[in-house]
Amino acid sequence: MTEDFKDVARRIEANPLGRLMYGQRELFHSNLIGWFFDQLPDAADATFRPLASPGTDSGRFVERERGHMDLVFHWPDRAPLVIENKVFSLPHRDQLHEYHAAASKWPHTPALVLLSVSAPDFDLGEWRYLSYAEFAARILDALPADSSYEVETMRRYAALVADLYQLVSAVDVQSDDEAVWLPGSILSAISSTQMRAALHKARAQRVARVLNEFLPGLEQPAAGGMSNATPLVESFEYVYTRRMHLHIGWQLQGSQFRRAAVYHDPSISGRSQESRRLREDVSREHPEFYSFPAPLPQAIGGRKEFNHFAPSFVYKYVKTPNLTISELKAAAAEVHAEIQQLRAEGANESRPAEAVRKAP
Repeated sequence: MTEDFKDVARRIEANPLGRLMYGQRELFHSNLIGWFFDQLPDAADATFRPLASPGTDSGRFVERERGHMDLVFHWPDRAPLVIENKVFSLPHRDQLHEYHAAASKWPHTPALVLLSVSAPDFDLGEWRYLSYAEFAARILDALPADSSYEVETMRRYAALVADLYQLVSAVDVQSDDEAVWLPGSILSAISSTQMRAALHKARAQRVARVLNEFLPGLEQPAAGGMSNATPLVESFEYVYTRRMHLHIGWQLQGSQFRRAAVYHDPSISGRSQESRRLREDVSREHPEFYSFPAPLPQAIGGRKEFNHFAPSFVYKYVKTPNLTISELKAAAAEVHAEIQQLRAEGANESRPAEAVRKAP
């Protein structure tokens, strides 16, 4: 995979549109696709009209960010076509449902297309999935044989789209035996820090998706992203236990695996030294909130007994520089089982007034 990844990265680096894309990503693609629709109408129509539904509209034009939707194409003799574009990010069911509900109220009900590097792992309903690989092929099939600036630009863009499909697909989780995070030896082929960050974030989202498939009983789904320029995946679940309302769970940020609690008691929440001390007192009384699963190292990292993200987040961590997907799954499953046990014990406790279930 390493050499293939590097070859694709080099082609993107050599493609002038690849350089222009750095730092803008989805916005760049939506703007260029809109330009394609305006400047090469015949080729754009051959690319997109087959995806539209029969109907009528008020003319031929393209809209950007209508109700936060990336692109809306219009033709006088077709219903509108909505394109929701995802390059590095994974598709989200709730977002697509929200857009479908909004678009269904338009005077001319549109066709809905999810243009995405990654296939969705849920039922799309009224949406149709169009992969970046298929999109690249559609563009090339539609372009005329001449070498005008506009046509050559779109040929280069189709090449970029095909390469992006390969590049981002390479961050998918292929095996339980592989490392959780992408190695620097692979990402060093990419000069743009923004592009590297986008791939780190894409990897974190895909690791979270694997965990959610593995542990469908999580009280709230695992999440992946970036924090302080470092990839992060985490899972927190609400629990009432020890006469407290809190979220308990874990984070993996870079090489730090953290056990953490997020307290919802206003009396210990805050940024002062006193509130910090009170949170530590509570945490010290409940080491079960901070136990590390057996597959992981047990030697606590750092010089402090507890670490904090004010106003209510307390954690301990161990160093796990070479953690694999399999090891992360096992750790996540063990923490989830512990939380279920705490929740069962809490069900037998008398409860104080309900606190707001704030997500961490």
